[in-house]
Amino acid sequence: MGLKIAEILKITGGKTLWSKNKNFSIDAEISGISTDSRKLKRRELFVALKGGKFDGNNFIPDAFKKGAIAALVPKQSPQSPKSPYTSSFRSHRTAIPARQDLAGGRNPQFIIQVPDTLQALGDIAKYYRKKFKIPLIAVTGSCGKTTTKEITASILSSQFKVLKSPNSYNNLIGLPLTIFNITGKTDMIIVEMGMSHPGEIKRLAEIARPDIAVITNVGKAHIGFFNSLKDVAEAKAELFQAPVKPKISILNRDDKFFPYFISEADGRAITFGINKQSDFRAEKISFDSLGRASFSLNGKKKIKLPFIGKGNIYNVLASISIAYCMGIKIENVILSLSQAKLPSQRTALYKFDGIRILDDTYNANPLSFVNLLETVERIKVRGKKILVFGDMLELGEKEREEHIKAGRLISDSSIDVLITVGNNTKFTSETISAGRKAWHFDNNNRHNAREKLESLLGKGDLLILKGSRAMEMEEIIPTGLKD
Repeated sequence: MGLKIAEILKITGGKTLWSKNKNFSIDAEISGISTDSRKLKRRELFVALKGGKFDGNNFIPDAFKKGAIAALVPKQSPQSPKSPYTSSFRSHRTAIPARQDLAGGRNPQFIIQVPDTLQALGDIAKYYRKKFKIPLIAVTGSCGKTTTKEITASILSSQFKVLKSPNSYNNLIGLPLTIFNITGKTDMIIVEMGMSHPGEIKRLAEIARPDIAVITNVGKAHIGFFNSLKDVAEAKAELFQAPVKPKISILNRDDKFFPYFISEADGRAITFGINKQSDFRAEKISFDSLGRASFSLNGKKKIKLPFIGKGNIYNVLASISIAYCMGIKIENVILSLSQAKLPSQRTALYKFDGIRILDDTYNANPLSFVNLLETVERIKVRGKKILVFGDMLELGEKEREEHIKAGRLISDSSIDVLITVGNNTKFTSETISAGRKAWHFDNNNRHNAREKLESLLGKGDLLILKGSRAMEMEEIIPTGLKD
């Protein structure tokens, strides 16, 4: 990475708390940064983070055994010689093999204490990001940010060396870890930014310093942590509050909060949409029997998508807008789109033994559920349409109301059979119209839900699965039908 321990100390305001080798040099360079001792490589800096189910301090001995050059620990940890990380390290030091640094001496393993390790991780990433004068594209939104990122990366990779954030690396841990993968060969970066509380996008933007800011839409994802949709929109607009403002903003012209976003954004704005006049607009939309869309871009170029759903038209339009900013010709964009693939568990449609499976189990919120049902309506099947629906989480006081709404939407849809799993989906099951086949199972009886599903499935059926990530609805898919 080209970062020295001296720089880490300066960036984080840290101090050396303990050292294995008294004569270590703070000019020693780290080879990388890790928050997971299981994946740590020699001479990396280990950052001991603490979460609801883990404490990184407990893994410092493991990190040093693997050759970590140093460990960052939080200030609130005990500072006495009996502290868990120093005493634990000393008790294991006889098991730590002697390692050679680049100068031929002992590996200078030591502990650095900082006020807050999560803050320090972000500060180091912000410092490292500034070393590279390359464009960074940041995508946020209630739905479609991962898909937009993946489609865009596929298009840009046809001409550039692109670094993209891995799936779910969209928070205050994942974003810095993505940035640490920038090298001198990287032409540009595309990341997604997620949030569940106010202030998170602002901090992510401060770290990443995006040149292009993309907002796909605003929906009720994480609404349980906000008072209203306007509050959600304001949290998304924090993307425009980085110390260095994005030069270009790419916005959904059909989103109800577009007027607000356009008023908050600085620099140039590029719009995309279907219903309203936009810089990049999908017209003359049609769908085949599997729900795959074709449309005319601005009334000129014909585009046929290899994946399903109207929602993905918006994701593609956002990707086309980004490609335009990067100077890629539309002919090359269309070619890349024909070869693009969606991330797993996001409206992934496949077929096994005569049964089609629509796996949309990565996450769920009211907006993505509406998009899913619209997609299902366009898919033609010979057999039944069976929906297995798990709880939509983080909706706060809206949980019951939104699951009841889901039941009403199902009642007006072409869904033939409903299986619900969880606590909140019981309201969905209770709401659907009389005469429709429905079964509900709580979380403790998920195996019964799977058995019921297996008894109902037949050739020619369409199996649809949807639920929030924590519900792990993919586990309900019968083993013989998994892609």
